[in-house]
Amino acid sequence: MTAASPRDPTQAVAAALAAARASRLNAFIELFPDAEERARALLADPAADPQPAPWGLPFAYKDVFVTAGRQPTVGVGHGCRWGGERTSVALDRLAAAGAIAIGALNLDPHCYAATGLNPYFGRVLNPLDARFAVGGSSSGSAAAVAAGIVPFALGTDTGGSVRIPAALCGVLGFKPTAGAVGDPGIAPLSPSQDVIGIIARDPALLRAVFAVLRDPIPLERRDPGAGPLRVGLPAEWLRSGVDPEVATVIQSVLRRMTEGGAVAVEVALPPLDALNACAGTITSFEASARHRTLLAERPNWYPAAVRRRLVAAAEVGCDAYDQALRDREAHRAAVLEGAFAAADVLLCPVIGGPAPRLDGVDDDDVTIAGATTLAFLRFNRPFSLLGLPALALPAGHDRNGMPVGVQIVGRPGADDLVLAIADRFGGASGRPA
Repeated sequence: MTAASPRDPTQAVAAALAAARASRLNAFIELFPDAEERARALLADPAADPQPAPWGLPFAYKDVFVTAGRQPTVGVGHGCRWGGERTSVALDRLAAAGAIAIGALNLDPHCYAATGLNPYFGRVLNPLDARFAVGGSSSGSAAAVAAGIVPFALGTDTGGSVRIPAALCGVLGFKPTAGAVGDPGIAPLSPSQDVIGIIARDPALLRAVFAVLRDPIPLERRDPGAGPLRVGLPAEWLRSGVDPEVATVIQSVLRRMTEGGAVAVEVALPPLDALNACAGTITSFEASARHRTLLAERPNWYPAAVRRRLVAAAEVGCDAYDQALRDREAHRAAVLEGAFAAADVLLCPVIGGPAPRLDGVDDDDVTIAGATTLAFLRFNRPFSLLGLPALALPAGHDRNGMPVGVQIVGRPGADDLVLAIADRFGGASGRPA
């Protein structure tokens, strides 16, 4: 299946802008008034039509990407603009492919939380039920796609920031292999773990956008004749804080995959706590290095929850950071030589429990923001640490009718294999009837 381009990009862009203006989700920080003009110019070019998707499609991006005419806000008010000089490679590639950016999307400030709460621009609301968490930090990206405002959006993922909101909004969220999309034109949080990700409703479009974004380097391709797909189930992880409802959804996905010819195998992964601690040390050290000077000079550019995390992060020294880097390599070798010797992909939760309610929570609540973020990161941050391609796949609903996502993870470079599984099993879940 291939993704389709619109016959008339001007109509598609105008509809997306109208939907964004009418929306009450608070997903957008800024809409671009020249988007319709760019759509008309695209349609007037006789050499451009017909073209494959994402040609002519409106999209939006998390407000961390730099363009020639605009610095991102990184989700912070008070006139904060990130001072990067390089323009985004990803946005340039999408523009060259005929995709039309209509706006910049809301996010957790500085990408340093996963709740969708933002005291500067206001929280992003979950389009399926505003009482429940939308997730983050690519919160606006997931909300805009789930609401049907745009067919796809870009985010960034350092510890789950694409996969978490995608799962909570019932859409697809893909974090490629680390290094598959190199882009110096994004505001960094933890440069050794930051990855540009894609959120979409349509698996074919997700694949088409990744084909445009990916760097021209060879990625692993699984030989179709190599035998049945081996799906690894990390049994020890599933006994570690996974709600029975989520476990049931995982088992139902596994059953569908095995009925389709896949083989289920149990695999052992390093302990979750060890992987999260290692990732946390690396993120803390790199984020502190990035923000230390600005935090001292402009503390009002940091909400209380982020300030607290950065103050704690400053306590991580070079020796601890260097040890964490060595531990990361040891963990990566253990996973590749262990779990991925037995399995082609891994199947696990995105979030261990049902979507929490965040209505009535203050947007700068330190305690709830911190606890919710840590809970959301638990099953996601390990794969960012290891640089593995990971897909959030909508797969069911919890007791409140909110989406439950599962995570499909591949070995480094196996992005096409992971996306092929999205083709077969993917799609937006929405709310049950």
